[in-house]
Amino acid sequence: MLKESLQESPNLQTFDLHFEPDHSSLVLRRMIRNVFQEAYMTLLLIQLPENVLVQIMEELDFRSLVSLRKVCHDLCNFIDDVIPSSGISEIYVRINTKKISLRFMDDNIDFLDKSIQINYHNHKKGCSTVKNSSGGKKKKLVGLEDFVIFFWQDLETVLKHQKSILKNFSLVLEHYEEKMLEKKDQILTEFSKEIMEKIKENLTSRIVPLKVKEIDFGIIDQMEMLQILPFIDSKTVEKISIGNSKGMGPQNIKIDDITKLKQWKSASEIKINHDFYISEPISSFAHFQKVEIHMKMIGSDAVRVLRQTFQSSPNMDHFEIYYDPSRERQDLRTLFGHRFDGSYEDENGGARWIFKIRGDPKNVISIQTNMHSWLCLTRVQLADIPNLRIH
Repeated sequence: MLKESLQESPNLQTFDLHFEPDHSSLVLRRMIRNVFQEAYMTLLLIQLPENVLVQIMEELDFRSLVSLRKVCHDLCNFIDDVIPSSGISEIYVRINTKKISLRFMDDNIDFLDKSIQINYHNHKKGCSTVKNSSGGKKKKLVGLEDFVIFFWQDLETVLKHQKSILKNFSLVLEHYEEKMLEKKDQILTEFSKEIMEKIKENLTSRIVPLKVKEIDFGIIDQMEMLQILPFIDSKTVEKISIGNSKGMGPQNIKIDDITKLKQWKSASEIKINHDFYISEPISSFAHFQKVEIHMKMIGSDAVRVLRQTFQSSPNMDHFEIYYDPSRERQDLRTLFGHRFDGSYEDENGGARWIFKIRGDPKNVISIQTNMHSWLCLTRVQLADIPNLRIH
């Protein structure tokens, strides 16, 4: 009450209190002194010109900005009206039915470790959170509601103040955490449905789309990814990573709907991890600069198309394919002909073939393989290949 009274009475000049000289009075004096100091600083902030106050807030780390919002109604209203940009550069979300993890990197934090991670889970008395940051580990009971509600309130606040381009946005639905349950995929899908809808609603309601450079998904099918990716600003997406979060060995995945998106077509790099086999045609990847994918098998026709695509695409620098070694072995030497036995600076080992690129006298295509499960095409400068012989 004292703090509120001070903030509501900016013209107050004196305030006299008398204490008996005992230990409790000393403690109370310190408390009142802190209240006076905080109230005075609050008054100073409120009286600053708006543009100055905005600049101050945009220099704060996100945790301080949230704390400042709780100081008084005037500051809370100002922050909600202005919505200053945060210093958050990366956001990571991991979801399973028992726990949700929210981690973000805040470049405005004045510590070497700029990450903050909050784990949310249910407790017999409501929601419990565990926060890990440069300040240490803190456990807290935050309320009686379900943990999903408190997670969403925090993520919504983070997204609200996100105006700069995120370096990375990662969303993993941890299906492998449900592996001891029957119908585990269905259980997590139903559990996460409301969360995914809220994220989608938040992204679609933004005046300016969320800007992300690298986006990373841990999923079991493309439908989970399609709830988020179409609503990210396609102009800023540079890299898309797709991982299998089922944890039950390699699985087939369809990505035909994903390949139709603007975000897919504007990205320069794609990586699909080894637990997903894709069957999309090579032409779906022709516009990328760097590709890493996994297939059950690769035939000679696909390799020919890949080589032709590489020769005709000025953007393509690196195309790497892993395939199932248990399948019939492909004699790539017969397909590509002469073997190149030289070496160059970025050598990774394995057999090599060199092919010219029509109209490009400075670069060639280097083809490397271990002959049974890996094939890599790379654009290489002639100057980096000593003793080059092209047959």
